[in-house]
Amino acid sequence: MRRWWGTTILTALVVGVGGCDSSPSEESASTFAPKAGVCHATASDERSPEAYTPISCSSKHEAETFLVGRISGAEGAAPKPPTADSDGLWRLYESCDSEAARFLGGEWRESRLAMRTLTPSATRWKAGERWYRCDLVEMNAVDRWSPNPRANSLRNGLTGDSPLRLSCFTEPEETAEALVNLPPTDCKGPHATEFAGLWWPGPEIAEVTEEIMEAGCLSVIAQHVGVPERDLDGRFEVLAYYPTDEPEWLADYSAWCFLHAPDRPLTTSLKGVGRTGLAAAR
Repeated sequence: MRRWWGTTILTALVVGVGGCDSSPSEESASTFAPKAGVCHATASDERSPEAYTPISCSSKHEAETFLVGRISGAEGAAPKPPTADSDGLWRLYESCDSEAARFLGGEWRESRLAMRTLTPSATRWKAGERWYRCDLVEMNAVDRWSPNPRANSLRNGLTGDSPLRLSCFTEPEETAEALVNLPPTDCKGPHATEFAGLWWPGPEIAEVTEEIMEAGCLSVIAQHVGVPERDLDGRFEVLAYYPTDEPEWLADYSAWCFLHAPDRPLTTSLKGVGRTGLAAAR
């Protein structure tokens, strides 16, 4: 099995807690809050009023804010903002997550998109700010996890046959850093690798081992093809991406699962082909 581990670049994009800002006096009451429906030239985690410079999403940008909410109740009354490993931040993230699906028209985890949740820094929290902000960032490619600037909104960006969705790829290549290059290609033409879906480890799994992840992704691949696992009969290698570092763990517990045909290229997508289609692909 090939293990494809994530890079550290995603860490700053998924969850932003803390960060630098100008320091108001603790006695002053801040009324600042970011806005939804705006974009940002860079995917920075800077969040002070002085550094907040939203732009139109028709301008070149790296990040788009699709939701802004207010932190209230016991969490809002806390002396500090929620930390990256807290249930409070996880609940905010879930709010962003559910709204992202409606905003995009699809599951962002099955695409070249990253989602992040920003909250006020400790200093801004003391000044009275209680907002949280949900951003989406388009990444360059599966093997290039860095922001890809765009000049239009991501609203409904995953509806239909979106080029942002993970689909098919040419033969993967090992890099000097032991990562995998996956150049995208059309599923209707020759391809060696195909995205099969997401695998979610259950709460009973204390540690995700290589064997557990391979078994989980093999199940996902079988569902993608539409056959029992035994019918795959070692036909494909399993290629998986799984986040291994905080705060990626906090942001996303799912793994990307890909089937890889090392012996001969596939000439059509294997999604839902069943036994007959799988036999024809030999």
